[in-house]
Amino acid sequence: MSRRISGLIRILATVVVFPLLAAQHQEFEPLNVLVGGGLSVPLNPTGRYFGVNGNATAGMGVNFDKHNSIEGDFLWSGLSPNISLVHPINRPTGNVNLYTVTANYRFRVDSLAGSKFGIYVIGGGGWYYRHTDINKKYVVPPFTVCQPIYNWWGFACDDNGFVQSVTVASHGTSAGGLDVGAGFTIRLTSMGWKFFVESRYNYAWSSFIPTTVIPVSIGFRFN
Repeated sequence: MSRRISGLIRILATVVVFPLLAAQHQEFEPLNVLVGGGLSVPLNPTGRYFGVNGNATAGMGVNFDKHNSIEGDFLWSGLSPNISLVHPINRPTGNVNLYTVTANYRFRVDSLAGSKFGIYVIGGGGWYYRHTDINKKYVVPPFTVCQPIYNWWGFACDDNGFVQSVTVASHGTSAGGLDVGAGFTIRLTSMGWKFFVESRYNYAWSSFIPTTVIPVSIGFRFN
């Protein structure tokens, strides 16, 4: 966990330092960066098994003009097991983390009617990695009927429809996915800093159960 935290700190430090350089050097004006965080809301089928959790995001890209840009974004999103569904029927428990790296096109209007308020739409796609850590004390009871939640946690089902009694400590699955959303900005300084509120719909073709989640993030953008 400490390595993950230190890695996030380095990313956040990078996206903060670059805009400061951009404000002093004319050649860096096409650069855009963002850093933020918030809550992630899973939708069905993901929402059947997991609830609201936190997220953190960072990104960097280039502006073609005052309206069009592209950016590469990183997103971490936690997925909290739905306790009401999991514990009463002796299903697995543990932690689930979603990591995404996407390339996105953004169309923005930085000033509405000459004000400091702006809007933008964004969309793209990329790589989605869902990693699961299962409670090591959990043992699948014999002849447990296989249900989608067990596939999510990484357990396999046999030909008779029962969960295979195999110890699974962690499980990861990679898939392609798409994201689309919109944001609202407030200009903070004349150098390009903006406060933003953003929501994106994310869909990934993950194994067994697709990953569907809407991160709602707030933070700061430059350019």
